Amino acid sequence: MLLIGITACKTSNTSTNSTNTANRNLAPQNVDIRGSISTRHYEQGQVMIEVESFTAQGTRYNRAYVLVLPTTQIVGPDGQSISLSELQQGQMVAAFLRGGGKGNLVGLGVARKLWVEAGI
Repeated sequence: MLLIGITACKTSNTSTNSTNTANRNLAPQNVDIRGSISTRHYEQGQVMIEVESFTAQGTRYNRAYVLVLPTTQIVGPDGQSISLSELQQGQMVAAFLRGGGKGNLVGLGVARKLWVEAGI
């Protein structure tokens, strides 16, 4: 029997790894809706937000009514999870809707994942 061993050295590049981790927490370029929260209604543990998009580039809808449940994954500007009680009127958000939502120019759906965007 002949055994051949292959060894490899792995060098770590912390700047690349940390950049990849940070980018993973940012919203993708194409989402169902990206815009500002114009209204927010809280009732029985869930939040209904109206999101108005100022640019239609990279979004399916110009405006969307989005139901945010306690089970919705919400990512804050720092990449950490936040609760739905931290969603405020005027914040910039991006969202994926379950099943892509319903509607043409105005969307209606349940948020699958929502990102709060800073400085946009």
